[in-house]
Amino acid sequence: MKTVQDYINLAWKKVQEDGTFAAKAHQKEALGYLNLAYENVRNANQTWQLAPETRASNEDYWALPFDLHQIRDKHTRLFKDDLCADLARLVELRRLFKNAQVVKPAPKDDRITAKQKEVTDTVVDMIKRRTAQYHEAVELGRLFGGLPVSVTPHQVTNEYNTTFTRCFYYLAGKFTPLQVILGAMDTLAREEKKPRYTDVVDAPADWQF
Repeated sequence: MKTVQDYINLAWKKVQEDGTFAAKAHQKEALGYLNLAYENVRNANQTWQLAPETRASNEDYWALPFDLHQIRDKHTRLFKDDLCADLARLVELRRLFKNAQVVKPAPKDDRITAKQKEVTDTVVDMIKRRTAQYHEAVELGRLFGGLPVSVTPHQVTNEYNTTFTRCFYYLAGKFTPLQVILGAMDTLAREEKKPRYTDVVDAPADWQF
């Protein structure tokens, strides 16, 4: 029988390195795996609710949401304390996966790969220094030419028990694929290098205003 973590790992396999999905079907599969993980949590919780020492009311038992997308803050009280961490993680991952964009895989770009490694290395270093806060959005504007970029890192463990960091990128608070952010950086860099003329006398004869 698969555990909650097993299903989360399967869900992460559907996510590309920059936090996007290669196809709508992959996004649907990832969300499906999260729902299966929630099913494990729900079943464990119902067993606890029915235990003689718990004696949950019929109202509370039937108030337990059937699917992950139905979970709201008001439902937290219905869950056993040691299940709440898994529940919160699944709710957050569902939010991230639901909002993630579907982007067809682009040809391998060494620049994007290098930037991903640079960001990941920086985030991992920050995780080591701020373990309790690793899940919070980390400002990384200095790596992106001053753009208001933030990254939400998630530590993922695969079936070989190897743990790595996967990042979601946000530009001005909106989820944005890394290649789009790098494209914006290039545009800004070109604009900064382009000469600006405020007086028509100073401009070259062929300059277009």
